[in-house]
Amino acid sequence: MQTECSAGAYEFPASCGRRVVARFDGGRMSSDGGVILVKQVDDSLGFSRRFAACFRDERHPAFVEYRVEDLVRQRIMGLALGYEDLNDHDALRHDPVMGLVSGRLSGSRANCVALAGKSTLNRLERSGQQADRYCRIIADHEALATLFVTLFMDQHERAPARIVLDVDATDDRIHGHQEGRAFHGYYGHNCYLPLYVFCGDHLLSATLRTADRDPRKEALADIRRIVEQIRSRWPRVRILVRGDSGFARDSLMTWCEDNHVDFLFGLAGNTRLYDRIASLSAEVRDEAATTGRAARGFASFDWITKDSWTRRRRVVAKAEWRHGNRYHRFIVTTLPQGMSDPRHLYKQIYCARGDMENRIKECQMDLFSDRTSSHTIRANQLRLWFSAAAYVLLTALQRLALGQTSLETATCGTIRARLLKIATRVTLSVRRIVLSMPDMFPCQHEFALAHARLRRLRQAI
Repeated sequence: MQTECSAGAYEFPASCGRRVVARFDGGRMSSDGGVILVKQVDDSLGFSRRFAACFRDERHPAFVEYRVEDLVRQRIMGLALGYEDLNDHDALRHDPVMGLVSGRLSGSRANCVALAGKSTLNRLERSGQQADRYCRIIADHEALATLFVTLFMDQHERAPARIVLDVDATDDRIHGHQEGRAFHGYYGHNCYLPLYVFCGDHLLSATLRTADRDPRKEALADIRRIVEQIRSRWPRVRILVRGDSGFARDSLMTWCEDNHVDFLFGLAGNTRLYDRIASLSAEVRDEAATTGRAARGFASFDWITKDSWTRRRRVVAKAEWRHGNRYHRFIVTTLPQGMSDPRHLYKQIYCARGDMENRIKECQMDLFSDRTSSHTIRANQLRLWFSAAAYVLLTALQRLALGQTSLETATCGTIRARLLKIATRVTLSVRRIVLSMPDMFPCQHEFALAHARLRRLRQAI
């Protein structure tokens, strides 16, 4: 039977003794009223403006309708609101709230609407290293990589005594024939291997890597760049680099030691290491057998490999037995013996790096950093940075305005669903723009508190 559809009304089963009819006739409305809070954060940090300054615009000024800053802000706000596809912007370009946060309620020419469509945004993302006939906006990748570290430092009133840089790589599955496409044996599919660097919940770097190269070896370039940039402004800060066993490479560890950077990396176990803690392992095994519960012990010793390391280093071992099985783990570090005991070093300092994996999941699952479907690596790297920019704004909103609320530790996706997705009627007059939101909105307290905090922040600037 052919389905009959009406463009004007949608019938639903009756409820409460009444017909249920839905129509898209609410007038000038938006489903994203809460994004006005993100705009306040963006204005306070100047982030979109600074992000746009990393592009070179070679378009003829007489024919430019949308500035680079307009395009950048529109793309970042769209990602923050969950619109990962450029095709979405053909509808969003008419959204009054999107126009409001972009500072454009109408086009400057009669045949142009307020915001750009998918084709214009696509030309922005696909810009090459040089301007051509179709792409005349060129992204400065070095400036963009530097911007995230600069923004991280700007959000501190004074230099911290110590910071921890967490580094990790993840798989970004690809399905087409993108440049750099390669199969990765561990993940079992074609993918990229983007490398992330975080300091707490601050994102400092997101670098796209191909799967046929070892991102752990290439991590040295990103770590060197970030450390040099931080120390140029905070010369006395102590820096600890933390990562899993894939980063325990002699080249990276040697550079850290030569440049007074501490490190704490996982270390893959082998027969020699297991033999080194044989007595501790036996003690722990006997304790587990006696008590019937899991037992663990810790040890610290100097160690050098047969041929891959150039110097001796401190290794901390965790010997654990449970249910008759061995679960031994090792880490290598520059932190001296007197700074922390082995148990504290492993459980409180090393294991804390697991929180970074949650941040990467937010970038991929909530902010679509894995939508690297352009053909060139350069364009996909720019897409990765746009997602990183959306992450920076949402976490800044959380840090600056949502402390001591139900959203204080929420993910970016939860903040979007509970605070940004608000049905809003927009009323324009000569002097005001009025956003009318539902009186039954469940997060009114969080919205009001965030608004008050951001307003005080803006007045203090």
